[in-house]
Amino acid sequence: MELTLLGTGCPKVDFKRFGPSNLIQTKKTKILVDCGSGVTQRLDQIKISSADIDALFLTHLHSDHVIDFYQLIISSWHSYRIKPWKIYGPIGTKKFVSKIMDAWKEERDLRIKYESRASAKAFKIIVQEFKAHGKIKINDFNVEYFEVDHKPVKYAYGFNFFNKNKKLTISGDTRPCENLMRYAQQADVLLHEVFIDGEFKQTTKMRTKKTLHNVRSYHTPSSIVGKVALITKCKKLVLTHLVPTKFNEDNLKRTVKKDFGKNPVIGKDLLKIRI
Repeated sequence: MELTLLGTGCPKVDFKRFGPSNLIQTKKTKILVDCGSGVTQRLDQIKISSADIDALFLTHLHSDHVIDFYQLIISSWHSYRIKPWKIYGPIGTKKFVSKIMDAWKEERDLRIKYESRASAKAFKIIVQEFKAHGKIKINDFNVEYFEVDHKPVKYAYGFNFFNKNKKLTISGDTRPCENLMRYAQQADVLLHEVFIDGEFKQTTKMRTKKTLHNVRSYHTPSSIVGKVALITKCKKLVLTHLVPTKFNEDNLKRTVKKDFGKNPVIGKDLLKIRI
């Protein structure tokens, strides 16, 4: 299987790091994890049509992870998608999808009627909401989902993707938690979020000391993510959802290597990793 980092950024806009999104694929299957800002543009850059995506998995419903949801759906129709969307996400996903689709219903109905395309199946959306833990088979992928700790977000998940005896773990947004370390054991690749200590400065009244503390507290700091990787015994650690998006890469590598024992891969948009 192959992992492509479509977006490695965070809520703050950065034209080099788009919103959180990843593509996991084999020759038979294409699965998206999250649909942050710019996801359809990144797919176009790697010549993957949104019409061909087999499933969309959502880690949680924070805006930076789902902001381009409707863009993804409408783009797939413009790209001649002729099958329904299968979406897997936390409790609240059905409500979220319904409200977004309702917001654009009048405009969409006008397009469908006027443009007279052969199919509108791209707008049929089948949503399955997660339990605390479970497994889903998508063609040649076995996908395992599990809860992570991103409180005060009530429902947040990480994923394991299994294909041909290989394992990819995606942390989603989480503070260090035992559940992630349990389910990520011996992953071939662990794709993990990171809050980079010392790089986020208090600059204005809009970014107070409390703001920085609270943002850090529901993510995994760079001083800890290497320890998490070591405990999981993963073969390769790839860092994404980089907060902030601009930082000293050498310092980050040194910090993580001190705990992990080897250099992490610093994720960049459009980076491809074969697993």
